[in-house]
Amino acid sequence: MNTPDPILAAIATHRAAYDAFQVAPDGEASILAEEAYREAGDILVTTACTTPTGAAKLLDHLRWWLAEEVAFADSYGLTYRAAQVRVADLTALACACWPVATVGVDPIHRAIATAETAEAAHTAALSGLDENDDGQVRRANAAADASSAAFDALTSVMPTTRAGLFALAGFYARESEEFEPMCAGGQYLQHLAAALKVGDSTGLISGLSLAKAASDQRLVCLIPRAAAQAPSSARAQG
Repeated sequence: MNTPDPILAAIATHRAAYDAFQVAPDGEASILAEEAYREAGDILVTTACTTPTGAAKLLDHLRWWLAEEVAFADSYGLTYRAAQVRVADLTALACACWPVATVGVDPIHRAIATAETAEAAHTAALSGLDENDDGQVRRANAAADASSAAFDALTSVMPTTRAGLFALAGFYARESEEFEPMCAGGQYLQHLAAALKVGDSTGLISGLSLAKAASDQRLVCLIPRAAAQAPSSARAQG
């Protein structure tokens, strides 16, 4: 029988203490809630992880907490700094594509499909557009807004599997080639997308194990959010 990773209980206790402190009424109840919250934080940053899954959950939780409490960092003193150190250590491991059990379907696939569908609808709305027809112009503009929103939403979704990462790289490569044919950026992205797939399947990239299925390895490293704007954001003018 496997022993549960103690970090999972520490994370749950810390989150519950945080929530309780947020709604505690002023006075003694608030003081007691804050004490429990701080104690849970001290326990959290000093509890060892015993499983990759627990470590990944700790990384996610600490990233959330550090961002949530950044305005009060000084008041947490060593606890906040210890959390920063643990995030740095865990991120160093995560950025080596640290494999843990995949949880659910990678959300990036749905986000890509939604962006592609919205983009196709926008293209269809522009086909044969009569700019003197107010109804057609409104529909085209609505389709442009929907496509832009879908693309913006995509840039906020992080791949959770290597297969998802490959799909995202391929999507951006296709988008760049379609909207800026023969541009250097598009060619670089296509090369990167191809290199990711080839390197993963052949083991040419150091540190990748052929014994592990790429689509079953969850990525817990941060992938910078794209700053590019939606390529189909141009609105019809009427």
